[in-house]
Amino acid sequence: MDILSKMLEAMVVTLREGIEAALVVGVLLAYLRKTGREALSRYVLLGLAAAILASLAGAFFIQRYGLDPENEVLEGTVMFVAAGLVGSLVVWMWRTGRSIRQRLEERLDTLAGHAGPSALATHAALGVFAFAFLMVLREGVETVLFLAALSGTIGANPLYNVLGGGLGLLLAILFGYLLVQGSVRINLQRFFGITGVVLLILVGKLIAGGFHEFFEVGLIPSSPFWLEVIGLFTRETTSLLILILLIALPGLCLAWDGWRMPPPAESSPATAAERRKGLAGFRRARRWTLAAGTGALTISLVLSSFLIVQATRGYDPTPVRVAPQNDAIRLAFPEDEKLHKHVVDVDGVPVRFFLLKRKDGSLASAFDVCYICPAKGYLQDGDHLFCKNCDAPINEASVGMTGGCNPIPLKVDADGAQVTVAMEELVKGRDRFVKR
Repeated sequence: MDILSKMLEAMVVTLREGIEAALVVGVLLAYLRKTGREALSRYVLLGLAAAILASLAGAFFIQRYGLDPENEVLEGTVMFVAAGLVGSLVVWMWRTGRSIRQRLEERLDTLAGHAGPSALATHAALGVFAFAFLMVLREGVETVLFLAALSGTIGANPLYNVLGGGLGLLLAILFGYLLVQGSVRINLQRFFGITGVVLLILVGKLIAGGFHEFFEVGLIPSSPFWLEVIGLFTRETTSLLILILLIALPGLCLAWDGWRMPPPAESSPATAAERRKGLAGFRRARRWTLAAGTGALTISLVLSSFLIVQATRGYDPTPVRVAPQNDAIRLAFPEDEKLHKHVVDVDGVPVRFFLLKRKDGSLASAFDVCYICPAKGYLQDGDHLFCKNCDAPINEASVGMTGGCNPIPLKVDADGAQVTVAMEELVKGRDRFVKR
C-alpha cells in the first residue's frame, strides 16, 4: 500500500505538470496551424525536446549530488522551496486561467510575426524555439524540485518517484496528443480553478513536511498543538486523500465538459461533406473527453478503497497494565515477532513501553513515544513501526537509535527467557507522557 501510494503521488505530480506543458504546446501548435505558419511547428517541438532534456539533466544532478536522506535541514528547505513554487503556480493559474490561450497566442504572434522566408529561419524560428523551451522548462523545473521534495518526505523512495513519475509522463503525453489532435477539449479556467484548490492542500503537506524536518533537528521550537496539525498533513491517509481529489475533481471537470459540449454551429456556405466532417470531429472530441473524465473518476474510486484499507492498516495492540515488584517489571521474553505493549503507573502517570522480538532473535525495547511527536505511540506494519501522529516509518532494526521520530530507547535486561525493566529506567521517560 505504501509503495502504491508513493508511486501515485509521483504520478500525479508529473501528470499535472505534464498536462500543463501539453496545454502550452497544444495551444502553440494549434495557433500556428490556424494562422498558416505551420512551418514553425517543428521549432515548438524542438523547444519541447530541449526543455525535457534540460529537466532530465537537472533531475540527474539532484539525484547524483542532491538530497542526503540524513540531512533534515536540506530536505526541509527543498520542501519549502517546492511549496513556494507550487503556491505561486496556483496564484498564476487563478489570475490567468481565463486568458491564458489569448496571452500565449499574442506572445507567439509577436515572436513569429509575418516575416518572410529569410527571417523565418532566424528571428521567428529562434523566438518560437526559445518561447516553447522556456514555457516547458518551467514545468520541468517545478517537476524536478517537487519530486525531490517528495523524495525527502516520510516513507519516500526514489524508485517510487521514477516508476510513478514515468507513468504520469506517459499519460501526459497521451493527453497532449489527444489535445493537439482536437480529440479532447477542456475549459482551462475551470480546470485550473479546480486543480488549484487541491494543489493548495498539497502545498500545505509540503510545508508541514518541511516543519517536521526542522523540528527533528531542533532548528525551530515545536509544540504539541503544531505537531498535531503537522501530523494531519504528513499521514499516509492525507496523501491518498489529496491524490483522490487531484484525480477526481479534474475528472468531473472533463466529464462535465464532455457531457455539455455543444455541437458545431452550422454555417450556410458549408457543404454536406464539411458538415459531416465537423460533426464527426465533434463526436470524437466528446467521446474522448467523456472517456478521460470517466477514467479519472474510476481511478479515484479505486483509490478510495485503498484509502479505507490504509486507514485500518497495521497491528496496534492494547497495552497490558503491569505492576512493579521490588522496583522492577518482569515479563516473559516475546515468543513471536509482534509488538507487545505494556503500561505502568509512574508517580501517577501512565507510562507506555513496548518489547519486540526482531527477526534475528534480538530484542528491541523502547518507550511507546518518539522525541518530538505527541505521545500517540506506534503501530506495526510488516517490519516497520509507524508513528501514529505523523506516519513516520521506523525500521525495526533501527529501534534503539536516538533522535526525531525514533522511539525513545528503554534500557532492559534480557536473558532469552525473561525481560527485566527497572523502575528507575521507566522514570526517565515519565515526562513524555505527562498531558500538556
